[in-house]
Amino acid sequence: MNVPHLRIIIAFCVAAIVGYSIFSGWVVFYSNDAAQRGDVIGTWKSFAVAAFAFWLGSSSGGKAQPILAPASGKPDDPVHSVEQPQP
Repeated sequence: MNVPHLRIIIAFCVAAIVGYSIFSGWVVFYSNDAAQRGDVIGTWKSFAVAAFAFWLGSSSGGKAQPILAPASGKPDDPVHSVEQPQP
């Protein structure tokens, strides 16, 4: 897969994360504003959840299988099923 301007995209992403990391360090360790500190910590928590969700979706997305094979035949044909034994 060819992503146009991949190096530029990665550079901007890295710059944004590094910049926000520096700003976050200043807010958490030197700022006295509790609301801003909470917002920064909440943003990092949201980023962690988004990264985990992206990893989970991308790692399981290629393994998804259709439950049933595509239907073949006419609309009025009977559906074949396997009965499960009752306990």
